[in-house]
Amino acid sequence: MAAYSEATYGERISDAYDDLYGDFVPSQAQIDTLAEYVRDGLAIEIGSGTGRVTLPLARRGGRVIGVDSSPSMVDVLRSKGRGLPIEAVCADAAEYRAPEPATLVFAVFNTFFLLAEKSVQEQFVAHAAEMLAPGGRLVLETFVPHPGRLPDGPNPGVLPEQSDVVVKRWFPDGVVLFAARNTPEDSRFDYHEIVLRDGEPVRLHPGRMRYMWPVEIDALAAEHGLRLEHRWADWDRSPYQADSRKHVSVYTH
Repeated sequence: MAAYSEATYGERISDAYDDLYGDFVPSQAQIDTLAEYVRDGLAIEIGSGTGRVTLPLARRGGRVIGVDSSPSMVDVLRSKGRGLPIEAVCADAAEYRAPEPATLVFAVFNTFFLLAEKSVQEQFVAHAAEMLAPGGRLVLETFVPHPGRLPDGPNPGVLPEQSDVVVKRWFPDGVVLFAARNTPEDSRFDYHEIVLRDGEPVRLHPGRMRYMWPVEIDALAAEHGLRLEHRWADWDRSPYQADSRKHVSVYTH
């Protein structure tokens, strides 16, 4: 994918994101867990987008800094967050520094993998560890890599080095397709979300992910003084199993 950067996806989709995914809301269990970790402190969300998680978390009374590399996404969050204890910041995850220690730093819905370079992921974890107050937590939610399985849609049964297309969203007047090409030697896949709607031009929203297995994330966290406190299969705190499709992992000092 030519000229891809951390902000590419957000810049291309910001005007349509809420229309396409506005009904994809966080579970009550997710907001409850994050609010428990914020307590009366500060939460920092990396990849806050248009506020899917930042907004309901702030409505629970927590102070939240929403960090996103896309200026357009930040503008949307800033507008939607008026009157709430939210600061919307445009910054790269690898460079951002909090103005004060945080009780929670989190990246959900595969955002950690969207930091699609190894060095960026490493820098983010290092800086997250530095930003955490004593007893603070880093929370990551990502899919679990499985050969032949894309993170969106059903298992297409393709080989890791092949491309595949699945239906990500269906509307009465159109669909969103997810077309991905995996590069297993780099633990990376490039993708397009292809929006097809009756009477409208085709829209392509490009993205890239660099995926890691949970044990690799644990090792990276340990390098920066963080230990795994909890790992669940979902926000309802169901036990993580070897065949789990995703994991919610909680790290602390």
